[in-house]
Amino acid sequence: MPASIDSSHQSVLLRELSNASVWEQGEDLEALWSASTATHRLIAESCDGSLGINAIILPLDEAIETRLDAARQFWRALNGRSPGSVYGALPQQTKIRHILNLRAHDARRAAASYRMIAEVLLSRDPIVPRDWRDHHLRHRVRAILRRADRLISGGYRDLLFYPHSRCPKSDL
Repeated sequence: MPASIDSSHQSVLLRELSNASVWEQGEDLEALWSASTATHRLIAESCDGSLGINAIILPLDEAIETRLDAARQFWRALNGRSPGSVYGALPQQTKIRHILNLRAHDARRAAASYRMIAEVLLSRDPIVPRDWRDHHLRHRVRAILRRADRLISGGYRDLLFYPHSRCPKSDL
């Protein structure tokens, strides 16, 4: 919102931001500001010729949480603070699971047996061939390879939208 709306709020003058590129685009002002940790893109209404802003308007859509986090990071950068944790970052356990899935997939493509995959990726001890038929890791390797197949056949795209889903939820 234009900085002239309310003087009780702190205003950010776009032209005074260091490393900021500001230009007019129709009736709006656009700015790219390279802060120490990220580049922020801002669009401001310039109804009175003001080059400052004192509020952020965010649409209430499915990406509101991501937009709120971007606004939070912008505010922190303006005040010289670190950006903090990023909303939507994959949890460490999920990253480890995806790495295991892809390693198992690569091993299968390299013609490794399920038992060899289990020995290398999941076990510290060799698995005796006679024990393999009833071994608990046999079922785990099969489950890992099923997840890897889903990931390879297009499920990896969901990682680009995490924590949002590509498919809209049913209304039920």
